[in-house]
Amino acid sequence: MRPLGALWLAALLALPFFALAVLPPFGQRMVTLVGIYALMGLGYQLVFGQLGALNLAQGALFGVGAYAAALAAPALGVLALPVAILAASLPAALAAGPVLRLQSHYFALATLALASIVNLIAVHAEGLTGGANGISGFASVLPRGPVLLAMVWTCLIATVLIYVHLFRGRLGDEARLLREAPLVAATLGIDGGRWRLAAFVAGGALAGLAGAFSAAISGVVSPDVTGFPVMVLCLTSVVVGGSRHPMGAVVGALLAVCLPEILRDFQDAWLLVYAVATLAIVRWAPGGIAELIDRLRGARSPAPNNPTVPQLMPAVSGAQRLVLDNVVKRFGGVDALAGVSFAVGRGEIVGLIGPNGSGKTTLLNVIGGLDRADSGAITLDDAHLECLPPHAIARKGLGRTFQTLMLEGDTRSADLARAVATGAIFLLLDEPAAGATDRERGQLASLLHRLRDAGRGIVIVDHDIELLTRVCDRLVCLDRGRVIAIGRPAEVRADPQVRASFLGLAEVAA
Repeated sequence: MRPLGALWLAALLALPFFALAVLPPFGQRMVTLVGIYALMGLGYQLVFGQLGALNLAQGALFGVGAYAAALAAPALGVLALPVAILAASLPAALAAGPVLRLQSHYFALATLALASIVNLIAVHAEGLTGGANGISGFASVLPRGPVLLAMVWTCLIATVLIYVHLFRGRLGDEARLLREAPLVAATLGIDGGRWRLAAFVAGGALAGLAGAFSAAISGVVSPDVTGFPVMVLCLTSVVVGGSRHPMGAVVGALLAVCLPEILRDFQDAWLLVYAVATLAIVRWAPGGIAELIDRLRGARSPAPNNPTVPQLMPAVSGAQRLVLDNVVKRFGGVDALAGVSFAVGRGEIVGLIGPNGSGKTTLLNVIGGLDRADSGAITLDDAHLECLPPHAIARKGLGRTFQTLMLEGDTRSADLARAVATGAIFLLLDEPAAGATDRERGQLASLLHRLRDAGRGIVIVDHDIELLTRVCDRLVCLDRGRVIAIGRPAEVRADPQVRASFLGLAEVAA
């Protein structure tokens, strides 16, 4: 994430001061609304922008905060604001367990269902919410006018600065991995479930605070505040402003609040203008208006943080042996792995060879937890791995690279460097030499030797049999999910079954 920059920081600070010093009450109300919707949008950016998940419950949590503030205000006064934060965080936390296990459109549908439940409660729980008539008569004990504007913008400015601080460093890199390459993130030990829980709850908390401020400025809370139009406003303003830019929610909220007033003479036609503008932004400036402004003023986009492998390889300590005992994996009626057994020790390089479809990548996936073994045992010394999720296996000391690069602008050396940087004791490398030049293969061989000398165990899959012969202590040949040969490279290459299966020399096997 790019730094906020002097221009954006000045704009963020100037708008509330200008409103308090110059604008009449109606103008101050408009600026307050901008701050309220920006707070809701900034919370939405945590899930939608940083993690790429379409959350359709943010508007409903905004409504929960509004109702909580309205109900608590007569007894607690301004302390109703933190109550609203807790009230919106609670359903987010309770729903997080089942909802965050879902992927893609299922997650969107589940959050839409949560929003529908909140709206139904608002309409039908008349004893609590006042039903269709809503709740009124509470706003006199809440901040109003300039005091409310100052509170809203103080919270917003603080949240924007915290957001920038958090996502400019390691958390930003982790969020990018979770968003663009979740499998890579898991094999690096990043717990996506914990990340999504934290983002969902924190986003709900900001929605609840924004809802409480909305209740204070309007003085009335009705079921409309939990309705889908609020969610649409939140989603479109974040998309138009910039879903990951630190000022995206502010820019989007500014447009969402001001456009209806600017185009009020066109009556409902402003909706058409807003829809056309949204489509134009999605088509020609997918990063949002804030990102577009940065490009036009020549601000540089931050370069991806591509790690490099250190020249001095630190020694590692930990488990001594990775052992596979009769590992079986089936897909439907096909045995992808049929009783695979072998062991890898610290300071040893073992190469996996075999024809396409023999189960090599599947075996790496099973060891790393991306696929669950149907039977058999996988252990690091005495610790069983076969039932652990990928991030937990990674934290036990296993690193993994992938045959296909999953991050835009990534390189195979960066993929390997990330795995090495975790301090993994054992590395699972899937075709690290694919597409490499002779020079790059030589560099890879040197790196593998340095990793072995530092005490790491390596399982490497590659089709370059000459490279594997140079770097590996042993080769394991798979054919149709079974181990057909295991031993020193020269021995395995001379095996008739291997020559028939992997090298295609069927006449030798005969």
